[in-house]
Amino acid sequence: MKPFHLVLGLLVLLVSDPGKSQAESTVHETVRRLEDEWAEIFYRLPPNQHAEKFKGLLARVHSVSERYPKEADPLVLEAIVLCTYAAADIGLSSLSKVGKARELLIKAIDIDPRAMEGSAYVTLGNLYYRLPGWPISFGDDDSARQYLEAALKLYPNALDSNYFYGDFLLQQGEHEKALGYLEKAEKAPIRPYMVLSDTKLKEEVRQALTAAREKRNDHGDFFSSFLQPFFGDDGGKP
Repeated sequence: MKPFHLVLGLLVLLVSDPGKSQAESTVHETVRRLEDEWAEIFYRLPPNQHAEKFKGLLARVHSVSERYPKEADPLVLEAIVLCTYAAADIGLSSLSKVGKARELLIKAIDIDPRAMEGSAYVTLGNLYYRLPGWPISFGDDDSARQYLEAALKLYPNALDSNYFYGDFLLQQGEHEKALGYLEKAEKAPIRPYMVLSDTKLKEEVRQALTAAREKRNDHGDFFSSFLQPFFGDDGGKP
């Protein structure tokens, strides 16, 4: 009879990592640790330290991408680090960094569209709607919508996909439609392996919800005041 702790160990391996090779497990664990480091830098360190820290992290993430060229996760994380590095160190190289990030994200989608829970689609959508358009950069609202909706099709109940699509709709003036997605994001659970990032994202969800509700109320007040002369204070009742 095998010792209980050996049996338990085998069960954990079988349940937690079905069908994955040792190499796949290694790269996913490595990317997860590096992703945690990114969150610590982005959310906990003062902004004046971001550029230096992201530069160092980028080199390490890139080495993982080179070591595992057929894996999508390192490419997605490398793109995210590139974007935040570009934002922290704005200069002549910033646009080339986000351009490289776009290439990495498209490559990651070709390998595995579901990598990191659709983060490649979400990140591309954000780039397209936050960046300026041609001739400065590649910003484009139609492309942004397509990528964000693609993320939603893959992960219709996820925090990221619902929040960023809702925020996009809010910026487009589609306040009522945005509310549905933002409310869904508010209800989405915080992932145990992304507690810091998800907790901070929930704060942004609440701010966006407040803005969407205020816009909706302003819209209703406008029509109410516009129609009042026609129907009177009693709504036109006899």
